[in-house]
Amino acid sequence: MSAYMSRGAGVLVKLRVEHRLTLEELSLVLFATHWDVEDEEHFTVADVRQAVAARLVQEGSDAVLSASDRISEADEDEEREQVTARLAWARRLVAKAYRRDFAKFPAELAAFEAAGEPS
Repeated sequence: MSAYMSRGAGVLVKLRVEHRLTLEELSLVLFATHWDVEDEEHFTVADVRQAVAARLVQEGSDAVLSASDRISEADEDEEREQVTARLAWARRLVAKAYRRDFAKFPAELAAFEAAGEPS
């Protein structure tokens, strides 16, 4: 079985914990971790991948749902800014950590990275 499969909205990567997620979903899983955004420079590719896998082992696909809910529920402007900054941080780290997995799909990776850039 191929490690990659295409699903209407994009390319999925198979993780060791038997989840298949898009880059966007991987970002939401990383968003749901308790990592400090300020420590970004210290995170390696292996750290990011391990954190995503560990979060999926703990919560499964609920990690994606809880992150989505947290983003939707951000009420105040300050809270929305924090959520937006954390999501951008998660997208950067996911793009870095899963770049090799998506090397065969440069259009998907480019679209993901472009969507995360501020307008």
